[in-house]
Amino acid sequence: MAHTRTDGSAERPAAWSRALIAGSALLLVAGVASGCAGGDTTLDGSAGQGQGEIVVGAGDGAESRILAEIYAGALRSTGAPVVTDGGLGDRTAYLGQLDAGNITLVPEFTGRLLRYYDPESAETEQDDVFEALSKALPQGLSISDFAAAEDRSALAVTSQTSGQLDLTTLDELVPSCSRSTAVLAPAFEADALPDLTGCTFAQTRTVADDAAAVGELAAPASADGAVRVAGVTTASPDVSDADLVLLADDDHVFTAQNVVPLFRIGTLTEAQLKALNVVAGELTTADLADMIGQVRGGADSADVARVWLDAHL
Repeated sequence: MAHTRTDGSAERPAAWSRALIAGSALLLVAGVASGCAGGDTTLDGSAGQGQGEIVVGAGDGAESRILAEIYAGALRSTGAPVVTDGGLGDRTAYLGQLDAGNITLVPEFTGRLLRYYDPESAETEQDDVFEALSKALPQGLSISDFAAAEDRSALAVTSQTSGQLDLTTLDELVPSCSRSTAVLAPAFEADALPDLTGCTFAQTRTVADDAAAVGELAAPASADGAVRVAGVTTASPDVSDADLVLLADDDHVFTAQNVVPLFRIGTLTEAQLKALNVVAGELTTADLADMIGQVRGGADSADVARVWLDAHL
């Protein structure tokens, strides 16, 4: 697929830059307290030496394009020349471009990236996934703070079903599993279902997309407590726009999938690393889902990201 390259040179308000500087200082303190890889160094402890043009790559999906524009905008706030290079294909393709040095940074999700570099990893909790990922990265690559924004898998029921059965957690679902149906979206982490101890669904089906999975929940719970459960991901606009309850995953059955920037060591300055950490402190799952919905609806990813940047940084 042909890819596009933009420089996003629209003028930023002065207040935007002041907010970024102030937010950076606050986030550095918060990053240390939270245990994330924060501060002004890469995970290997080396400060960046950023020189020349920074190229932020993106895959074909709406979420990748949006995140690339957000990271690019944050980096531009430091005065760096930044372009985005979109439509680079799937994960294997754009990571190949990063490895070859054709791009500087790509947005990613912690769990998916960990499974790519270490398929045998069994970590699922967000801090454990982040630590394992930092160790699994090839030489020359690093990550900085992960964001609260995530696209992890979740099982969902309607709010009506949740209220009717007092159903808010995966543990509370277990007694009903043998009588219930799970309808799974393609991106849902179906391989993790056997790890939900004591739960074997009467039927499991995969449907075309999140919208189809959510649509299957229309059937009410039966008298014996049997329900329909949707397997979805949390950053899906089809999920965020629906009246659903995402069942709490207290045992971390599903792998954490927090937004994180992956970049080449030595390509970013201390100020640029701080700018990435500001994004980590501001971006939420609700923000990401809303922006994905806008882009899928026809909005330009750079325009959507610019609105978020002006409001949050």
